[in-house]
Amino acid sequence: MPRPAAPTFADACERLLRDPGGEHSLYTTLAPVFDRLTDEERVAGDFEAVQAFTPESGDALELGCGVGALLGHLTDRFDRTLGVDANHDLLRFTAHRAPAAHVAVGDPLQPPTDAAFDAVVAMAGPAAPPAVDDPTALIGTVAERLAPEGTFLLRAVTDASAVRDAVESVGVLSGSGYRLERSVTDLPTDGGVDLRMGYRATDEESGESATASETVHVPVHDAESLREAAEAAGLADVRLLEGAATTLLVARNGG
Repeated sequence: MPRPAAPTFADACERLLRDPGGEHSLYTTLAPVFDRLTDEERVAGDFEAVQAFTPESGDALELGCGVGALLGHLTDRFDRTLGVDANHDLLRFTAHRAPAAHVAVGDPLQPPTDAAFDAVVAMAGPAAPPAVDDPTALIGTVAERLAPEGTFLLRAVTDASAVRDAVESVGVLSGSGYRLERSVTDLPTDGGVDLRMGYRATDEESGESATASETVHVPVHDAESLREAAEAAGLADVRLLEGAATTLLVARNGG
C-alpha cells in the first residue's frame, strides 16, 4: 500500500493558525518545518561515513530515521533498508524522500523487527536530536540486531558549546502565501542543551498570525563513555572519530 503524501508547509501554518492554543511541535503538526530545516550537508556527510565503513550491499537499519533524509541514500547502497522512528508525522515524509525503504513507527530501543542487519546507523547532530537520550541503551539494542561482521555507526553530540554555533537563533520560512518566523534560545542543562523554540505563523493575505513554542532537549555525551558502552556490549574494533560538535562511533559485531 502506498504511503500517504506528507503535509505541506502551508498545512503546518494553517494548523497553527486554526489552533493557536494547541500543542505544536516539529515532531507533529510542524513536521513540514522539520523537513525544510533538514541540513542536507550534514546528511551528505553522514552518508559519506556510511560509505567509508559499511559493506556495499546487504540489509540496513536506521534508528531514528526522521523524515528519511539519510534513509533515501541508504536505499541506494543496500539491498533492503528499514527505517524506524517514534514520530509518525515525520515518517510521512519518507514517501518522497525514501520511497524504496520500508519504514515503521516504533521505539528505537525496541525496533519492530527480529531480523539481523549488516549495517545499523543512528545519527544525531547539534540541531538534530538523537533517536533516544541514552546511547548506552541504544548500543545494547544494536548489538542484538547486528549480523556477524555487521557494522554500527552512531553519531552523538559531544560538545555542548558547539550547539550554539550550529543552530540559527532566528530564521524565516515562506511559501504558498504563508510566512513562519522561528527563534531559538539555547540554555545549558544537566546532561545537554535545551533549545527553546518559538514560532509565529502568518497568513500573508489576511495578516492573521498565531504563535507557539516548544523546548527540544539535545543530550551531550562523553565520547569515551560511548566506547566503553560499545565494548561492554561485545562490539569489536571500536573507533571514535571526532567532528565538529559530534563524535562518530564505529564498531563491528565480531561474532
